[in-house]
Amino acid sequence: MNQEKSVFPLCGLALSSFLALGCFVDVRDDARLRPRPSLGSLTVQWTVNRQASERACARYSRGGADFELIIYRDDREVAREYASCEDFSLTVDLPPDEYKAYATLVERGDDRPVTTTLPLEQIDIVRGAALNIDVDFPSTSFL
Repeated sequence: MNQEKSVFPLCGLALSSFLALGCFVDVRDDARLRPRPSLGSLTVQWTVNRQASERACARYSRGGADFELIIYRDDREVAREYASCEDFSLTVDLPPDEYKAYATLVERGDDRPVTTTLPLEQIDIVRGAALNIDVDFPSTSFL
């Protein structure tokens, strides 16, 4: 009986000490988190000859290709992103602004163009919003 009276308070003390560990906050000036500017996103979805199939990528690119997206703000390149042709979608986070981009299918591992380049003009990225653009690489665009 005496043992039960001493065990319960010890368990309560241990539990409250454990829970209190997560409650400490460092408020020094150098420890404050600076807010990160909000971004928007650009998602480009593509098809090959109006098909979103691995077969179409392999057939028209003669083996394998990557999707290359080069993004410019004014005349300055701000991003160059790649995805496998078979992904059929690529998303890039960008600060709010006006952009232009160029989409091309390129040889996997070589970056030589497999298709003509598609210009994507007047891309307006808005804070917290997602912009979706669909493009198609018709059979006639393959080099």
